[in-house]
Amino acid sequence: MKFNRHQTGRTAVVLAAGSGTRLGAGTNKVWLPLGGRELATWSFQWLIESELFDRYVLVVHQSEREFAREIFAKHVSVPVDIVDGGATRHASESRALEFLAPSIESGACKLVLIHDGARPLAGPTLIKKIVQAAENNGGALPYLETAVLHGSSSEAEIVRVQTPQVFKAREILDAYRKAGVENFEGSDTSMTMEKYYPDLKVECVRGTALNIKVTYPQDLVMVEHLLASNSYSLK
Repeated sequence: MKFNRHQTGRTAVVLAAGSGTRLGAGTNKVWLPLGGRELATWSFQWLIESELFDRYVLVVHQSEREFAREIFAKHVSVPVDIVDGGATRHASESRALEFLAPSIESGACKLVLIHDGARPLAGPTLIKKIVQAAENNGGALPYLETAVLHGSSSEAEIVRVQTPQVFKAREILDAYRKAGVENFEGSDTSMTMEKYYPDLKVECVRGTALNIKVTYPQDLVMVEHLLASNSYSLK
């Protein structure tokens, strides 16, 4: 894996502090074995291969900090800052952003990507599209169409939002600070950004069905099969 030593002003944050109870594994799903390594490390492989970032942050449960450090020292070849997560996804995002606040406020960090550690197949191609769209606008996120509802006089498209989601650093930090004051919690990054920066231009980029979020046992089997397939490529 390559490490981009140039200052890009971009930071990648991966959230891995959840419990994954629906998977029924009795442990945090991001530490389950996948393709000969722990699931959470795959997200970093693709982020690093994109060569877009100069800083990487992993958010974990406080009790898993040392375990995570050992795992990442073994499988990830770049420095990764490890931050204790909160009780909710939103709280974990907020803690990561406060950790990055000094570099955001100094202007060293200009763009922040936030990704789910349970999505191990968001490859370099998708990552590059999302980052480029965010730099051209102010924010970007991937989506998939799930259905089109036909009404008497119109059609409504139902979409499913994915991660990674990328936003300008100053704006995302400010939004989460405002959310903290008002005790607001968004279900994902884009919901919080929409509430506090409704005029920020956010580009929706078509995602991929391969960007699977591992939630149930069959998801893990599917991802394992895709990684093992010689014909499968994320690039």
